[in-house]
Amino acid sequence: MSNTFFILLSRFSKTTILKIFILSLIMASCAYHKKGPQKAMRLITDMNGREVQIPLKIKSAIAHHSGALRMVCYLDAADIIVGVEANEKRRTVPYLFAYPELRNLPIIGSGNNASPELIAAQQPDVLICTYLSTGEADELQEKTGVPVVCLDYGDFNEHKNNFYNSLRLLGNVLDKEKRANYLIDYIEKSFEEIESECSLTDKQEKVYIGGIAFRGSHGINSTEPMYAPFRFANTINVSEVLAANPNLQVSKLDNVIIDKEQIIEWNPDKIFIDISGYDLSKIDLEKESVLGKLLPAVQKNEIYFLFPHIWHTINYEHILINTFYIAHVLHPELYPNFNIKKKANEVYKTFLGKAIYDDLLKEYKVGFEKITRNE
Repeated sequence: MSNTFFILLSRFSKTTILKIFILSLIMASCAYHKKGPQKAMRLITDMNGREVQIPLKIKSAIAHHSGALRMVCYLDAADIIVGVEANEKRRTVPYLFAYPELRNLPIIGSGNNASPELIAAQQPDVLICTYLSTGEADELQEKTGVPVVCLDYGDFNEHKNNFYNSLRLLGNVLDKEKRANYLIDYIEKSFEEIESECSLTDKQEKVYIGGIAFRGSHGINSTEPMYAPFRFANTINVSEVLAANPNLQVSKLDNVIIDKEQIIEWNPDKIFIDISGYDLSKIDLEKESVLGKLLPAVQKNEIYFLFPHIWHTINYEHILINTFYIAHVLHPELYPNFNIKKKANEVYKTFLGKAIYDDLLKEYKVGFEKITRNE
């Protein structure tokens, strides 16, 4: 009986000792984390009006949704990106030519989507997101455990200040305030310069832009009634009349697909084609095509290439470069020594830090030039 008692006592003691040992490890771990270094945090309000606690110093980030990565690159912060969407591996957009190393980063989701698990695995300090509702942002933040900062991508029309305010907010988040203000100042001065110069002439030609991309490539009948470069270059956008049609909701959806017959009716003096839609526009630009026969602009070779305006949302640097080129085409007397390569590289270096015009020229196969068909 005595031996049985000591055996039970011995077993009990081992179990108790094991429990005490495990408990001690847990307490030690908790004590370590409590005493370990904690990130200093600060409170910001994002463009959705959400209050978000973010680290005082951002050392790593992931950009999610259309244009988010582009905006990080605009602020010269590509080096903090630790993961990208799968589609970034194959996009032909300027920021990936300026920072090709981004293509080699870990994938955080298929296509344009993001996986909370893959995001969490990269342990970023913050998620920079565009085109997310407040509910979607809150859900993503909860699932990943990473602060989500929402931006408003804006445009160069009625939402220009949204774009500027997003740049300023991102500059604040990434400690790039000076960079954000410098870029905004450059954009404003550039447009002011173009508007001022083009206002010196009373010549106003009728113009049309075709081939605008929207969720993929489209042909000559895909246009944008509120196309900003035309406004800055003091010309008449023949499709702008569509903006007055309340049924089209152009203020919400800038891209509009029209009947090709409408282009004939408008009869623009010059036609500009977005390179992203050129392959789908080729047949209509032939002088012997149905459309070509009825458009004097096609017969006179008054057709010009522009760099992609929308590709994974708006390419702001291309809007500015396109504006300079359009102003030159419409008012050559105002720009006698204009060099598109020099101007494009100036814009690319300002937005992305690198002169990449030749790289994009090689990718697009054509540059800013007149299109001649059936010569």
